[in-house]
Amino acid sequence: MSVESRGNKVRTTSVSVAEKSVSVAATGAIFTAHDGTDGSLVVAVHGDIDMLSAPMFSDFVCSRVSSKRHLTLNLSNVEFFGIAGLTVFDAVREYTAGIGASWSIVASRSVTRLLQVADLESTIPTSRPTTDQ
Repeated sequence: MSVESRGNKVRTTSVSVAEKSVSVAATGAIFTAHDGTDGSLVVAVHGDIDMLSAPMFSDFVCSRVSSKRHLTLNLSNVEFFGIAGLTVFDAVREYTAGIGASWSIVASRSVTRLLQVADLESTIPTSRPTTDQ
């Protein structure tokens, strides 16, 4: 996915699934994907997840997940996680259920705080950080 920003408008263009990282110029978020040592897919975010970056992040994640593979969303470097970020969890939950994949998150303080406030701690699968995340 490539992103162009002009004023308040953002335009995205699909790029091949093999692309390993995306920088979202409009928000400063950087998404990366790599294989974990256990064969899982690790998708990490550096920056903020807000109403501009959340849909792009959902697309980035869902275009890379394959069936029967575990997905870890490493959100440990997310400084701001807006309520729009909750739509990412809905999209990932629905997509992974449809293809038979599992998923979990590694949460930063801001993500954990929103999950607490929204009373979603028990519904979002979490995991502890490892060296390959």
